Amino acid sequence: MQKLKLLEVAALYLRRIEEAGCELEYFTDFEAVPAAASEVGRNFQMPGFSIERVDHTERTAFWLFLIENGRRVGGVAAMVQDIGREKFSDYQCRVSKHHFPNAGGATIEWVAQPLAEKMAGRLAYIGELTFDEKSRGRVRRLEAFMRLVNVLAILNWDVDWVYAFIPDRHKRARLDQVYGFTQSLPNAQKWAAPEPAVRSSTEWWVGSPRKELEHVLLSDLEVGNQGAG
Repeated sequence: MQKLKLLEVAALYLRRIEEAGCELEYFTDFEAVPAAASEVGRNFQMPGFSIERVDHTERTAFWLFLIENGRRVGGVAAMVQDIGREKFSDYQCRVSKHHFPNAGGATIEWVAQPLAEKMAGRLAYIGELTFDEKSRGRVRRLEAFMRLVNVLAILNWDVDWVYAFIPDRHKRARLDQVYGFTQSLPNAQKWAAPEPAVRSSTEWWVGSPRKELEHVLLSDLEVGNQGAG
């Protein structure tokens, strides 16, 4: 998809967010992330986004906050993982040992073979999604918010894949489709016992290769233009 077309899609989502009475804050002041995220109810960061573990720059990660009535009510983060030809399974197992140390050795016992086979190149990982309790459940706003994150990941990093891990209850609520993802896989990875307190082997992998994600975004744009007409 051409860059100008992606900008059109971004404008569509921004308009929907404004129509919902909200605005956005693109955030790369990583030292200030813990305080900013705490405003939406997130009092910790996963290791991959933690300033104590990773030295991110504005070229490797960003946060996006949703603002309503002058205060932050939701937030999400994205980062690029340029794994080249390394198997995704090898990457996950290697990084997890440092992010979630386990006295027994390996932190992840295995990653589902389909992920190991198909994911490679430049990846965008989406995480840290949190809304305060009073701001949850507005699906159309959430859809615009999350799909805009996907657009920004493509524009910033020219990625091959965008993906996330979500809890089973979010999958049952079909939130992966709300986010714009086209593929999903249960039992995506098996965490060694004891599982990290903030992760679970019941999580689903959800994501999209670039071409499929662009199809979803372009479809939104076409429907949006028809509505405007």
